Amino acid sequence: MIPITKPYFDNKEIEAVKKVIKSGWIVQGNKVKEFEEMVARYIGVKYAIAVSSCTAGLHLSLEALGIGIDNEVIIPSFTFAATANVVENQKAKTVFVDIEPDTFNIDASKIEKAITKNTKAIMPVHLFGLSANMAEIVKIAKKHNLSIIEDAACALGTKYKGKHVGTFGSTGCFSFHPRKAITTGEGGMVVTNNKKTAEKLISLRDHGSDVSDFKRHKSDSFNLPDHSLAGFNYRMTDIQAAIGVEQMKKLPLILKERKRIAENYNKAFKNVPYLLTPPINNSNHTYQSYILKIKEKRNDLAKFLIRNNISSRPGTQSVPHLSYYKNKYGYNEKDFNLSFSVEKTTLTLPLYVGMKRKDQDFIINKIKYFFHELKK
Repeated sequence: MIPITKPYFDNKEIEAVKKVIKSGWIVQGNKVKEFEEMVARYIGVKYAIAVSSCTAGLHLSLEALGIGIDNEVIIPSFTFAATANVVENQKAKTVFVDIEPDTFNIDASKIEKAITKNTKAIMPVHLFGLSANMAEIVKIAKKHNLSIIEDAACALGTKYKGKHVGTFGSTGCFSFHPRKAITTGEGGMVVTNNKKTAEKLISLRDHGSDVSDFKRHKSDSFNLPDHSLAGFNYRMTDIQAAIGVEQMKKLPLILKERKRIAENYNKAFKNVPYLLTPPINNSNHTYQSYILKIKEKRNDLAKFLIRNNISSRPGTQSVPHLSYYKNKYGYNEKDFNLSFSVEKTTLTLPLYVGMKRKDQDFIINKIKYFFHELKK
């Protein structure tokens, strides 16, 4: 079976993990600090705070910005459930806005209609490695005095008009899940240029402690630290960070290879009826996933690919149509009809560093054959 993705590892990650294990310092030590500094330099921000997942980063961002009960947060209707779940877990209200039919990102022209006196933040998602329309979103946020929390889970390496995503708002949150460009197994990073926000995030990820374990270990203090916040355990381990450091060294190669493979798909499918390839806007698409829009017979194509040992997945979820959100807010198929439609018509194809050209050609030829037969 040709998989959707594979992590790109070699002996460097293995040796880095061995060193951490032998050191005896396993959680949030020197390697976490090194990883944070590498990511901060790469993205171009003052502060990068490593956490246990991108979801944890989004949750901490809401908490750090004081967003909770009776507040509203605007998010796109087509995204992974985590984007909405963190809002719900803060006892705030998730307000969905439908998407652009080509980019699958939040439709900025529809945001202002969703703003109320209770709106506190906009959480755009840079879906599949393509930036949302940040120029318009920033303009709207400034006009209405709203925070921006960027869900950049898929978008390490993505820039919008020359500026790295995740740097337009109060915070930006990145994922290192195995399906992302680089991985630490699980893991995430929150970035910000605001010192007070960074300090609060650092405390909140570590039970609300005023002093991190690492700093306490380096000091001669016997006393346990004070806890001025009711925080969480969202720390990253040094084992994960050691992998992350080596992955960051490979990132330029990884992004280059992903783009090359995606461009092979784009070229092959350019004139195939029934197919729409990923769009390009003011963003450099980093292709966290390669998503085709299938005009007809998406499910039949997916089954055909499985029979030919080719993995595929839907793009992502129309979150208002998931059971929790349907039951709570009473949405139906007429609501957010673009995201509902896109969930039913998108397909993720295999894309990973190390993918053999013969495997990609096999995938391309099978898809062309399927649609050639469909036309008969």
